[in-house]
Amino acid sequence: MYEQEVKVVNATGLHARPASQLTQLCKKFPEKITIVTPDKSVDPKSIISLLSGGVKAGTTVTVRVEGENEEAVAKEVCTFISNLTD
Repeated sequence: MYEQEVKVVNATGLHARPASQLTQLCKKFPEKITIVTPDKSVDPKSIISLLSGGVKAGTTVTVRVEGENEEAVAKEVCTFISNLTD
């Protein structure tokens, strides 16, 4: 398992459109991906789960990946989150 923290800088957090884009990205990987917020853990491969996390701007989340290419996948997901703009 590999974990990496990333701060959500997008002014509107992970609302519908960026959450949908993140879900599409995560579905490309066979690895198990979990985003851990201060309140809960969510599955970014599920748009409903991701939106239920209520991740707002300024929130630091942990991207947890389990699988063959866990470090590379975590870095790609974190880069995507840190580069989100609205």
